[in-house]
Amino acid sequence: MRWKISRHGHDPRQVDLLAIIALLVVIIAAYSYFSRRPEPANTTTLVVPSQSVRW
Repeated sequence: MRWKISRHGHDPRQVDLLAIIALLVVIIAAYSYFSRRPEPANTTTLVVPSQSVRW
């Protein structure tokens, strides 16, 4: 099939090409998000007991 320039709408192949590009972007973004190793959380804090606590 030849590429035809239509003034009334988009060529279906152009829409397919844009969909493939968008899908590739989503796949690459998901891969880069899930392949990153999470940094260990620094949860160690110094707890100082208060002198004025009443039970």
